[in-house]
Order: sequence, then C-alpha cells, then structure tokens
Amino acid sequence: APQPIQELRDLTRTRKQLVRERAQHVQRVQKTLENANLKLTGTLSDVMGKSGRAILDAIVAGESDPAKLAALAVGKARAKYAELLEVLNGRVREHHRGMLRLHLKMIDALSATIGEVDDALGKALAPSKALMKILATIPGVSDVTAQVILAEIGSDMSRFPTAGHLLS
Repeated sequence: APQPIQELRDLTRTRKQLVRERAQHVQRVQKTLENANLKLTGTLSDVMGKSGRAILDAIVAGESDPAKLAALAVGKARAKYAELLEVLNGRVREHHRGMLRLHLKMIDALSATIGEVDDALGKALAPSKALMKILATIPGVSDVTAQVILAEIGSDMSRFPTAGHLLS
C-alpha cells in the first residue's frame, strides 16, 4: 500500500489497541469496586460517566460516606439517590483507593492519547472527508469504521479489478 495508507493503518490500529486497553482498565475499576462491595455497575449505566467519575474521584480522595458520595450524582443518576445510598455502603480500604487511583490515571492517560490519535487521523483524512461521509451512509458504518475502511483498503478502487478481488 502507498505510504499515506500505511500511516493511516498504523493510526487506526493503534487507536483500536488504545481503546481496548482503556476498556480493560475500566473493567479493572469495576472489579476493584466489586471487591470493595460497591455495586455501582448495576445502578449507573456508565461508571466512567460524570456521576460515576465524580463518585470514584471522591472515593480515591478518601470519602466513604454513602450519603456524600450519592450526592455527587448528576443528571438522571440523581433520581437513583436511594439506590446509590444502598450500593455505596461498602468496605473501601486504602488498597482499593490505591488501585482505583492507578486505573483512573491509566484511563485518563489512554483517553488523552486516543484524542491525539483522533486528531492525527482527522488531519490525515481531511482530503478524504467526502469519501468518509459517503461510507458513513452505509447502515452500521460509523465515522470510526469509515476511517478504518479507508485505512485498510484506501480510496483507489482501481487496484481491485472486481469486487471479488477487494473481498479477498
């Protein structure tokens, strides 16, 4: 493949790996919460959302009062105050706080790096913006998927004599 396509592949593949790593750390956060007998995942739809992150940051900072933690909920999660009181009544030890701190740092670092990769992809794909919009009209193809398609096969379809060649 031409050099620009190879570089796009590097970026999209790196992004994919970084997203996987971030997801692994989110799962480790959830496991640490479960070990501390905090069942946030059943109450909050996204533990890393605004409410979840505010609660996690407070736990890491040393807060353990379920009422104070539940009061940090925002938006729709605020309506779950009573449920939050119940699930935030755990046994958080300093070990849990340390593990949460480590994983949250990794999540933040990976999120920042993913943002950098997204910026680089945006610049690299600027000339192909029209093609990406066309690809995104295909049902099930998001902007990220369109980026991957362009990175993996490029925009020059003359390299493929038939659709079968492209598929193989």
